[in-house]
Amino acid sequence: MAFAQEALASSASHDSEYGAFLSFRGEDTRRTFTADLFHSLKVAGLNPFMDNDGIKRGETISSELERAIESSKVSIMIFSRNYATSPWCLDEVLKILQHSKTKTHGILPLFYHVDPAAVRHQQGSFGEALAKHESRYGKEKVEQWKKALKHCASLSGYTFPNPDYSFQIDFIDDIVKWTGDEVGIRKKEETVFYYDVFVSYKSKDIPKNIIKLLYATLQKSKFKSFEDEMNRKENTDSEFDATISQSRSSIIVFSRNYSYSPWCLHQLAKIFKYSETKRHVILPVFYLVDKETVIGQADRMSQELDGKYNEQFNLWRESIKGVAELPAISISRSGATQR
Repeated sequence: MAFAQEALASSASHDSEYGAFLSFRGEDTRRTFTADLFHSLKVAGLNPFMDNDGIKRGETISSELERAIESSKVSIMIFSRNYATSPWCLDEVLKILQHSKTKTHGILPLFYHVDPAAVRHQQGSFGEALAKHESRYGKEKVEQWKKALKHCASLSGYTFPNPDYSFQIDFIDDIVKWTGDEVGIRKKEETVFYYDVFVSYKSKDIPKNIIKLLYATLQKSKFKSFEDEMNRKENTDSEFDATISQSRSSIIVFSRNYSYSPWCLHQLAKIFKYSETKRHVILPVFYLVDKETVIGQADRMSQELDGKYNEQFNLWRESIKGVAELPAISISRSGATQR
């Protein structure tokens, strides 16, 4: 992801104070959840620190990371399945806990696809990893890690997946709000938009020259849009969610196979939900299909998607209907009309 490369590179400088130090297991979440969280914290002006993997790793936590922890106002621990396999991560927990006892330093544990009890009591993958560490690091060191894990995992934190969060970006939003409160920076009531338009479409249905023309027209009209058509495989759902939340409006291009793409339907549902709570304008475009066909796809697509995505299926159906009934533009082979 382009934003991740820029964000990770920016974390190399330790000259300024950081808002949040992110502790995470790289192989679990570096290029996915942690990168998306870093991006959202950065957009909110909270100056997070994320190890860019350029720091030389040894047997213990480096002095460079110790300085990063000491110069951060809060620490966010992203407990994932393989977190405890890394002595580096476990030393970060120790350092963060020690620092919090001498300074005002907030700690937020995140339980990402793990049970908080498994972290607190070192069960499952956490227990297995710590048992393996004993032969190399000794029982005394492992006991220190266990006590630190138990203490930090007993603090109030957030868990994902969770019924309270329809999307991962909602989980991230709560983390950003917590961080802002802790470091004394609250989000302004008025949303700051980074894009004017987000465009959702099924790439295989629409010729590339038409998409390029759409983006060129938006640019010519001074509308800033998020152009992702060349890098769709590199973007995660969370990045798209964040981009939608940072856009004033969305154009949804319904085409023949739009409703058969879980990728598109995820974007559609996020856009529709966002428009119900924020001032977010949606323009549906029917490309070589009519409104009735689009609404009808909600029934036909069930054969392919209902069984696999049954929890999301009803949300997708409602979103298709809600968006398709808005004032729209229809594009046929004879031209475009408003409807």
